[in-house]
Amino acid sequence: MQDADLASAAEELYALSPGDFTAARDERAAQARAAGDRDLAQAIGGLRRPVVSAWLVNQLAREAGDQVAELVALGESLRQAQQDLAGERVRELSMQRRTLVAALVAEAKRIAARDGRPAGLQVEREVEATLQAALADSGAAAAVRAGCLASPLSYAGLGVGDAASVATRGRRAPAASRTAPAGEKAERKPVRPAQARAKRPRETPAEREARRAAEQAERQARQAAAEAERRAAKIAEAQEAVRRAADGASAAAADLAAADRALATARAAQESARSQVERLDKELSLAIAAESQANRAVRDAQRAKEAAARAADTADRRLARAQTAARRLD
Repeated sequence: MQDADLASAAEELYALSPGDFTAARDERAAQARAAGDRDLAQAIGGLRRPVVSAWLVNQLAREAGDQVAELVALGESLRQAQQDLAGERVRELSMQRRTLVAALVAEAKRIAARDGRPAGLQVEREVEATLQAALADSGAAAAVRAGCLASPLSYAGLGVGDAASVATRGRRAPAASRTAPAGEKAERKPVRPAQARAKRPRETPAEREARRAAEQAERQARQAAAEAERRAAKIAEAQEAVRRAADGASAAAADLAAADRALATARAAQESARSQVERLDKELSLAIAAESQANRAVRDAQRAKEAAARAADTADRRLARAQTAARRLD
């Protein structure tokens, strides 16, 4: 059995709608058996029919490959920022993560509607949990990009749950589009087949328990992610508070220096004003003394004037009497 043959079969089968998977798988297994490759036939027959959520993620890897690659790169950056305790960077990347995951979930819902199988709330949650696992774990990221999931993934902080969710491993992630030029054969890396499984029309107790464990792990992953975001937000808030406090301290120091300069200027102005007041006080004292002296001179001159006026009046009367006497002599 050639691993490349199994990889080729898996890529073809997991690109199909879940309703077409089983018949196509059995046909490919029969072809391998007819060709004499019993190991390949057994491996292909063991490929599990994907649940709807896993099929949708597989289609995202094929139809929205650029966004899935962006998600993987974002996960690497987010993990590095968390290790570096870069709170502001974690908060920024977390916002990008929410936006990108929401966009991919919306695209998955569009694909489901196009295929005539609208995705319910549980399917939507499983798609989102798988994308979150790809963000948190490099192995899950590789599995998502490979586009051969049989069931959804979940991340509980210690690794990816449901290791059998990937049909083949070690494969090269598919391109954004499955269309290739005629005759061109895509290069693939060797893969290992998943454990062969018999067709199971119903969920076994073990599968039910695994599903419940995966759901529990998903809830724990959500809680852990939320707690990580809260811690990152607190770190970012603390860093912002330190920055604001440092800015406030710098501004206060600048204000203090300006206040010192203003005080020195005011004191110089005060001293100048005090000197001017002292000079003006002296000038005022001299002016008051001069005024008093002038007032006395005015009073003395007024008395002399009044005395002269009285003397002139007396002289005028004497002159009049003399003139009268002289006229009588004539």
